[in-house]
Amino acid sequence: MCDFYFHFVLLCVPLYRETCRKVRMNFLEMQIFSYICGEQHDTKVQNCDTKNTLRGALSRPGQTDELYQTNSVAYIEVDLKINHLRILMAIIKHLQTAIRFKVGRTVGKGRIPDSLLPPVSTHTQFYDTRVLEIPVSDFHMGLNNGGRLRSCLDELCTTRIVFPRISHYYLDTFPGLIAGYEFPAYAKSVRIFLMNPMIGRLLLTEEGYSHYSHSKALTISNKYTVRLYWLICSWRNRGGFVISLDNLRKILQLGPSYDRYCNITGRVLNPSMAELRTRFPIWFLYRLYKRKEGPVLAFKIKVKLAPEEENRIRKDAYEFCFRLLTKSGIGFHAFTAIFDSVETEDLKPFVNKLTELVSYMSEHGEIRNRNQYLRSALNAWLTDWSVRYQDIGE
Repeated sequence: MCDFYFHFVLLCVPLYRETCRKVRMNFLEMQIFSYICGEQHDTKVQNCDTKNTLRGALSRPGQTDELYQTNSVAYIEVDLKINHLRILMAIIKHLQTAIRFKVGRTVGKGRIPDSLLPPVSTHTQFYDTRVLEIPVSDFHMGLNNGGRLRSCLDELCTTRIVFPRISHYYLDTFPGLIAGYEFPAYAKSVRIFLMNPMIGRLLLTEEGYSHYSHSKALTISNKYTVRLYWLICSWRNRGGFVISLDNLRKILQLGPSYDRYCNITGRVLNPSMAELRTRFPIWFLYRLYKRKEGPVLAFKIKVKLAPEEENRIRKDAYEFCFRLLTKSGIGFHAFTAIFDSVETEDLKPFVNKLTELVSYMSEHGEIRNRNQYLRSALNAWLTDWSVRYQDIGE
């Protein structure tokens, strides 16, 4: 369950420090809360398993099934076929050394050593590019499907890619995923040329990153299931997310036939949900909510955990909540039923919400019945997924 909580920690750490000051938590409580929220003391925010696992992976990225990628890849606005997505995953696989270097380093920002990047291209036709040499087998289209692979690569040279807009320092729109390629007849590998700005976006872990099973992703035959799999993996540590129906259509580039909500559920959401739930340790549920600005979908992410791991997470969360409420003069016994109703994957956002409410009550002494206020706020939070989970936005 340990994962990179870049955006989550940026939100939680200031609140955590302020709450620690107000309710005078002891050292043990701080450690529990730091664990639950994923804060790494005295280091750059990072995935908690990187120190042990990434050292070896830097030298042999191809020997692990976990594929690390920046979260922005999940949000690219493009309609990619399933084979296009496999090519994109093959490219990301061959950038793992650089990605894992950025994920694993504990110092401040800095340039990636050139030795970890693909070599600079000397091809006169492809200016300002680097080249990846990728075995044909890594595309998982079969060794005798050279024609299909060439056709897909040709399409990716001219398929417009739009990344989320973050700043003027990074390009967000590209005329193609790749700048070009070389694939001689009967060759066992393909030379793919990537523009340096494209490599920069694929390595931009500052936007957040996630990881998933590469081999599992390759077994998916539905392009929408792959995209939703990426999305839920990038939000797994938040319990879920909210996205407008229009934004989902834009990210997946759904055509006019998907203007009706029933077509989105019947052709995209329900088949993907069923496939992931049947064969994957992570899947999703969803609900539709109507807002003034338009309908939104609230996704709840479900994660299958080993019993020992689930018990540990619940025990740590319980101990923190007990101490937090006790120190604040609120009897925890009145909230035991609420805590028991929270599913394990929702404990991190629940702890965050509880801490926020306790901090708010400490600032507003005019709240007379604090037990009733807290119980009402938590029940509303648990009932409405669109309130519980963060909105992705446009």
